[in-house]
Formats: sequence, C-alpha cells, structure tokens
Amino acid sequence: MALIVNGESIGDDVLEEEFDAIKEHYINLGEVVCCDRDTEFRGYARENVLNRTLLVQESRVRYGEPSEEEIAEMIERLKADHGGEEQFFQNTGYREKDLDRIRKRVAMSIAVDKVLEQELGPDPDPTEEDLRGFYEENIKDYLTEEQVRVAQIFKEPKSHPDAKRCYRELREARERLLDGADFFAVAREVSDKGEDETDLGFFKMGETMPEIESITFSLRTGEISPIIATHFGFHLFQVTDRKEPEPVPFETLRDQLQQQYVTRRRETGINRLIDQLLAKATIEETESEEH
Repeated sequence: MALIVNGESIGDDVLEEEFDAIKEHYINLGEVVCCDRDTEFRGYARENVLNRTLLVQESRVRYGEPSEEEIAEMIERLKADHGGEEQFFQNTGYREKDLDRIRKRVAMSIAVDKVLEQELGPDPDPTEEDLRGFYEENIKDYLTEEQVRVAQIFKEPKSHPDAKRCYRELREARERLLDGADFFAVAREVSDKGEDETDLGFFKMGETMPEIESITFSLRTGEISPIIATHFGFHLFQVTDRKEPEPVPFETLRDQLQQQYVTRRRETGINRLIDQLLAKATIEETESEEH
C-alpha cells in the first residue's frame, strides 16, 4: 500500500523498510514477534512514514533542501560516532553501494531536525515545582509493583497412577482448609516439601510461572486456591499477605523525572506540530506505486 502525501508519492519499498525496522526493534526488545502482529507493525510503519514525510515537507517549505555540505558533514559525523567508516557500515548494515540511500536518510534527518529545532526550541530546564507537578500528574507510572506472599502445599507424583493419589490427597487437604484447618499444620502432614519450602515469601508478577501467578494474584488474603497442576506436580496455595502498589519516593526518582519531563514536553510539541500538519494535508492510499 503506497501513499501520496500532498502530491508526493511514497512507495511500497519505503513502507516495507520501515516495517522491517519496527519488527527488528521489537525483536531486540525481546518481545514475541510473529505474523499475527504484522497488521499492528504495518500501522506503526504507516504512521512513522507519514509523520516523517509531513515534517520533511514542512522543512522544505521553510528552509529548502539540505545542502550537499550539510549532508556530507552529517555522514562524516555519523562515521566518527561509530568509530570510523568500517565500523559504521558494520553497525548499520549499510554497504558502500548504499551511499545514495544513506544520503537520502541523512537529508531527511537534517530536514526534520531543522523544523523541530525551530518549533520546539531548546529543551526546558524544569524547576523543582515543575518536577513535583509532573510526578504527581503521572503518579500511576511511579508505583511499586504489587507483591503477594504465598504458602504452598505440594505433591510430586512419581508415576501416572501416583498422580491420582497425589491429587486425591490434595483434594482432601483442601476440604480441611476450607473448613478452617491451619494451612501450615496441614502442609506439615501432607506436603512433599519441607517446612522451609511451605512459605514461598513475597514475589511480584514475572517472578514465577504464569499459571501460578494467574491464580495467586487473583486470590484474596487468606483464600485457598484450587489445585493447580504444573510440570513439577500439584500445588495448593494460600496468599498469606500482600503489598499493594505505593508511590516510589520523589527524591529517589529526581534524575529520571528530569529526563522524562523533557522527553514528554518534546513529544507533546512534536505531536502538536504533526496534528497541525495533518489537519491541512492531503493523503491518499493506492495499491500501486504507478501514478
């Protein structure tokens, strides 16, 4: 799907290159990337390409095209930042034959930087009041993670027939617990784990198996779980305590808040400019690059 933005044709190859870059980004983040997310990634690619095109077009209106000297200087600076020409090509995946593509990408970057520099100005220097206001406005982003303290009764079958016995014993144990028996007393009688492995302590989401988390984090304090089967065996759980999310102290976040304050203000300014450009833009989608 190609785009025509204010009469300028953006080919399928540009959208495909952006799609590949986005997919690689998520792979590098360690996320699961498969074909069922392609529609999502193609949406990101379309948005990125469209926004970049609008910014480049606006820069062209204000300043004209970047000069050959500006482009050459930026390319040399990029090579130096990577530790030299050879390292630049190795790190970016480009080859010497890709010089035209490199020059085009650099020209776009220069154009975008020019218009954003004029539009946004220098980064703000937030005051203490600014940072505390930002912290309070976004307090949900600065909470500790919920934690639960969990006790377990565990049975480990030695064979398939033995699994029936283990399951039956845990069912009986669960009935006793639901009738009010003490969890740790029953664990001493029934569990295949020692007392030191009955209290599992506190843990957060992501620190144990998903099938265990999905049950334990949904339990109320004191509640007895259903019997849960994992590849280790059968488990009964009780949440014995929990720590609710609470704000991380402001002072421990000061440097992080300063960086995020500047980043958020910059993002807000960029989005405002793009919204203005979108409002007056003419955008078409075509099935072919032939127009």
